Amino acid sequence: MTTRFRPAEPGEAPELEDLQSRSASHWGYPAGYFDWAGDARKISESYVCDNRVQVLVDDGGRRLGFYSFTENEDGLLLDRMFLDADQIGRGLGRQLWQHAVQTARELGVSEFRIAADPNAGPFYEAMGARWYGSRPTQEPTWTIQLYRFSVPGRPGG
Repeated sequence: MTTRFRPAEPGEAPELEDLQSRSASHWGYPAGYFDWAGDARKISESYVCDNRVQVLVDDGGRRLGFYSFTENEDGLLLDRMFLDADQIGRGLGRQLWQHAVQTARELGVSEFRIAADPNAGPFYEAMGARWYGSRPTQEPTWTIQLYRFSVPGRPGG
C-alpha cells in the first residue's frame, strides 16, 4: 500500500472526528464514554483552518490517520494523533510520528509537548518522548498523560 500526507481540508472535519472516534474504540472505550469531555473531542472546520492538521491517505484517497499541532504561549502541542482502528498495528503510527517530527523541525521548534490518552503512552515513550506528568479530567478513571519530545536536529534537540 502506498501512502502520502496532505493538509486537511476544512470540509473534512466531520470525517476526521469520526476517524478519531473509531481509533479510540481500539482501546475498548464504550460508546458515549467520552461524553464527559464535551466539545474537547470535536473537530470543527475552524480547528482545521487554524491549526496544522495533516492527513495520511492511501493511494485510493482513504483517510488512514491524521495528526494536528496547536500552538499557544506554552509552545507547540501535538494535540491529536489518530489511526483508523483497522490500521493500528501496521506500522502507520510510526509514519504519522515521523511526519509530525519533521513538521515540528520545519516549524523551527526544539521541543513539542504531547497530551495523550493513557493507552497511547507506551507508543510515545517508544518514539522517544519523555513523560513529565498527568492532568486529571472530569472522569476520575481517565487522566491525560503529558510528554515532551526534543526534536532531533534542532538546538536543544
